[in-house]
Amino acid sequence: MLVFGLIAVNAAVFIIVSVAYWKIEAAPMARYSRLRQLQRRLAELHKHPDRVTMQDVGMLLAAELPAGRAASVCASAEARGVPALVLWTWIDLYDAELVALAVESGMTRDEMVHRVATGTAPDRGSLQIFAALRAGGLVRLQPQG
Repeated sequence: MLVFGLIAVNAAVFIIVSVAYWKIEAAPMARYSRLRQLQRRLAELHKHPDRVTMQDVGMLLAAELPAGRAASVCASAEARGVPALVLWTWIDLYDAELVALAVESGMTRDEMVHRVATGTAPDRGSLQIFAALRAGGLVRLQPQG
């Protein structure tokens, strides 16, 4: 009976220490590893932008937007034939939110390519309105400042 009790206590201590280690060391290191992987991939893409994929775009969008919205933006853009390089360039020139709004507002492939070629940013407020109309609902417009 005493041996069984000692084994049970040792097992409980082992489990508690393992969980504590995971929370303190392993989980943050896994996040750090993913961040380093993203940074390495971004550095590679800046050197070789022709290698950008829709998965890379999704990873960039998911870093700033909710994962579901990032996936939806990528799927919509891909369905409309917007190249991953154009989306990546938009993120680089403007930001992830503006790319999402452009896709959600129904901006065409040619319009997005034209904006990249000319370096002209679309009006954020207009994109919010068109995105809200396409979604069939209203969104709170962010004041420009």
